Amino acid sequence: MNEALKEPVLFEEEHKVVQKNTAYYDVKWGYVEDPARNNTWNWVAFFFFSFWLAYRKMYKPFIMIGTLHIFWMIPFFLVDFPLWFYFLFYMTVASVVGRNGNRWYYNYVSNVQKQAKTISVPKQVAFYKTKGGADIGMMLGLNALFHFLVFIAFAFLSSLPTETNVKDVVRLSGEGTALESSTDKPIWKYVRKESRYHVVEFSGFDYRSSEGVRIVFHVYHDKYTFDWKEIYIDGKKSNEKKAKEYQRRIEKIK
Repeated sequence: MNEALKEPVLFEEEHKVVQKNTAYYDVKWGYVEDPARNNTWNWVAFFFFSFWLAYRKMYKPFIMIGTLHIFWMIPFFLVDFPLWFYFLFYMTVASVVGRNGNRWYYNYVSNVQKQAKTISVPKQVAFYKTKGGADIGMMLGLNALFHFLVFIAFAFLSSLPTETNVKDVVRLSGEGTALESSTDKPIWKYVRKESRYHVVEFSGFDYRSSEGVRIVFHVYHDKYTFDWKEIYIDGKKSNEKKAKEYQRRIEKIK
């Protein structure tokens, strides 16, 4: 049955906590037999889960998901995971919150009601105002704090001289992007650590010249810079002139 066609149930007691957009939750909670156990879909919670959780003052799941998000970043600085794997995590979290959000909120509302019954009636109004309703200021403030912490975590993790971070100095540069776009099956390989720099190799099949290419880079991770050192075409080391020509061709692509 379509939710819009079902006669809404009024959750009058819950309205004291919900306060805003009560009709929406009357429909969603009234559509299922037990809103404390059964799920209904919430599109806002799906697309803007961190904002929705903070807006509805469900701070515990907000903190849990935020913490999980930051910890989830760590493997991407240690292992060469594809970028879509990160978005898979984001979509999984969004789907979980979108599917379970209305049930979580009903249980949150029920807990607030139980707590309210333990205090005197005159104090309940202030209690409902504090715990219930919605708070745009907290929504914006908490999400700003969360994104700031993500930025700090990103800066710290990217500063670590892991093999992935070292390769990314070249791989994410204009030259690195140009190399990948002009070759088939591009591979980045961390070779070794020297006293002042790291040795990184790129290999692939240059489809423009139909030649195999292998390039050796010296990467200075602390300065986030690198130097082209050696270029091999079909296994043969290029002389300085040909190496410069190949480098200039790649630099023009970027």
